[in-house]
Amino acid sequence: MQVKKIFIIVPSAKFESPVQGAIAMANQLIKSYPLVFVTLKKSKSISYSLNKKIEYIELHENGNLINRLNFLKKMMSESGKKDSIASISIGFSADFFNSLMCDYALTISSIRGNLPVVYKNNFGWIGKYIAYIHLKRLKKIDYIVSMTLSMSKMVEALTSLKSPIIGNFIDEDLLVLHRRKEKNIKAFRFIFVGSLIHGKQPELILLAIDKILKKGIKARLDIFGDGPLMKDLNNLSSRLNLNKHIFFHGYKINPFAEIAKSDVMVIPSISEGVSRAVLEALYLGVPCVMRDIDGNSELITSGVNGELFNANADLEKVMIDTAIYSRSKEMFREILTPTIFRQNFASKQIINLIQNH
Repeated sequence: MQVKKIFIIVPSAKFESPVQGAIAMANQLIKSYPLVFVTLKKSKSISYSLNKKIEYIELHENGNLINRLNFLKKMMSESGKKDSIASISIGFSADFFNSLMCDYALTISSIRGNLPVVYKNNFGWIGKYIAYIHLKRLKKIDYIVSMTLSMSKMVEALTSLKSPIIGNFIDEDLLVLHRRKEKNIKAFRFIFVGSLIHGKQPELILLAIDKILKKGIKARLDIFGDGPLMKDLNNLSSRLNLNKHIFFHGYKINPFAEIAKSDVMVIPSISEGVSRAVLEALYLGVPCVMRDIDGNSELITSGVNGELFNANADLEKVMIDTAIYSRSKEMFREILTPTIFRQNFASKQIINLIQNH
């Protein structure tokens, strides 16, 4: 396939993990091909974070759903024939639009997690129906790309379609500016970055910090994120007298400097795609503690770049062991990201997928 242009479609310009991944993908792919970055809904512009060579389109400016669809079809048809245009979508509404572009482009969807579990966690019982609708639309798309082997197996089982594996994207050029240069001393520094929701299980980290402190080990926890559990977590911190050790920073777009200052990132989620925060931490030399679920074992190798745990009761010990190992090896000086999740490697895989179609 001789590519003339690539389109990347996202639901909105909210600076959230999937959109950040799409931006990192766009900033890498623009080095090889002309690229159009498309947002569907009205929201704060993210054009400032895109390479200036990327054409940025806010589709909501074209009116209703039909007008938006027709505008996108026209853009693609004017850019070249189907065998020279590729369209990559991320997210439910973006996948819906992309599934209607099959006559105009090679269509690719990038799946970010275990859809049935994610939708159930986010929307309750109705989530299984949303997952069913999403998966049904995905069958209309040429390629469904997964980020891990376990995710690929899930997609293939639910759609009966082969799902190539291509890792998540992070903007490594932006991250490298924040790498820590000095070894940490005194209290162990733990960090959590993510939504404060039940599926992420942030309360487990507070309970683990309480146990660590009671052992006479100095520790602090920085929490970056917002969500419905914020009040409950603050109350729990107060009840356990942890307010001098746990710091709630709220949502921050790029907490890279704070991640780099940490000894260990802790993400005890009960469901996880490929955590963008974890990829960023690993690139900055911060090992990660994660639950042994989904594709986390493809991201974390015990004793190398972090640890996996199963039982909640094990979290405290795993956090301590990982912090000690992190400091002893001065891991902040290294890049701990597995090769398949590096930006350049993942972009080459996407280009190969498109060119060899």
